[in-house]
Amino acid sequence: MRSGAVILALALLSAPAAADEPEYQAREIRPTAPPVDSRPSNATERRLLDAHNAERRRVRTPPLIWDDRLEAEARVWAHELLRTGEFRHDPAPHGHGENLWTGWSGTVGRTWTPEQMVGEWIAERRYYRHATFPNVSRTGDWTAVGHYTQIVWRGTTHVGCATVREAERTVLACRYSPPGNIDGMRAY
Repeated sequence: MRSGAVILALALLSAPAAADEPEYQAREIRPTAPPVDSRPSNATERRLLDAHNAERRRVRTPPLIWDDRLEAEARVWAHELLRTGEFRHDPAPHGHGENLWTGWSGTVGRTWTPEQMVGEWIAERRYYRHATFPNVSRTGDWTAVGHYTQIVWRGTTHVGCATVREAERTVLACRYSPPGNIDGMRAY
């Protein structure tokens, strides 16, 4: 069995202006109910929120607030990913930002801490360039920093995350409201 982690980011982009620019898939954003202030219901949720907010403090963006509705939405999608064995963003036009992470414990029975999972997204900071989205990566590919920019996106106020494990696979799904990674804007 493999042992490791995979991460996936979602960006909300418009079509490119010129034919020689890379094509981005536009994502429909549907209006959603305003976020609801909640409190994490367990220690894992608290640690996931704290890991997000530690990085937001570092870049001086306001702390995120937990939202139980976002957590429930993320949990449904995490279960679906485990059920199907897939690893992709939710195609439903849910109107929220989304970060995904998955890891396998392998034969060593590894467990992933909330700080390690979110930390893999935060590690993308090494490629981040403070500019207007999507020109935010030193690599020239915004997907190299898409998780990171969603975590620190100034306009995002709420988050809800769910960690689901089955056999050797763990999936972490986080939903963000309002979403980040929007063309023509800066993360912070």
